[in-house]
Amino acid sequence: MAILEFLYPELCNIYAESYNVEYLSRCSDEIEVINTRHNTVPAFVNEDVDMIYLGCLSERKQEQVIQLLMPYKDRLAELIDKGTVFLITGNSVEIFGNSIKDEDTVIPALGIFDFTSERYMNKERHNSQYVGKFCDANGEEITMLGHRSQFSFAFGDFEENKFIDIEIGIGMNPDTKAEGIHKNNFFATYSLGPYLIMNPLFAKYLLRKLGVNDTLAFEAEAIEAYEYRRDELRRNLG
Repeated sequence: MAILEFLYPELCNIYAESYNVEYLSRCSDEIEVINTRHNTVPAFVNEDVDMIYLGCLSERKQEQVIQLLMPYKDRLAELIDKGTVFLITGNSVEIFGNSIKDEDTVIPALGIFDFTSERYMNKERHNSQYVGKFCDANGEEITMLGHRSQFSFAFGDFEENKFIDIEIGIGMNPDTKAEGIHKNNFFATYSLGPYLIMNPLFAKYLLRKLGVNDTLAFEAEAIEAYEYRRDELRRNLG
């Protein structure tokens, strides 16, 4: 049995991120989901879990979650080093950096990874899609799809710990093709919504990381939709 902890589903579900967890649980009856509310101590604090998920949230709630997780930042770093699976989507990736700048205010973040983020709330929201490649240490390569809608970007040297090499679109900011953060089994991306439904081959990859059967719910249909979307993005954006 693999234990998947969904952190703060009542705060981190702006673009239906809960379906990332729902999809994995529908793929395997060997996955037990713990929904951790913001007023409870996370399960990962006192026990080992197999996977932690954190989704997109508003800027105000982002600051709230930083405060909720700050007492456990050393434990989170320990779990990353131990190889616990993490999937972090949307602006939750910024929580794991050094700080978030909002005009004249600098908000300290967890500082687990060496980058900073900056909000541009007085500018038009950035909306785009991406196509890129993820290649793990064993040489397994997966084409990844994503879409983003955000007021902030992240800045730093992402090459060492990048998740995805962008083929079409932008990375952590408009001046880089490095998207997201990857260390051991920690995966973070600015992409929003039901990321694993959009990327079924990566969902299969995560299931294998969790040690369960990697057969997907509605696998043939999911892969057909993924291949259609991938080809359409390359035609329309390439």
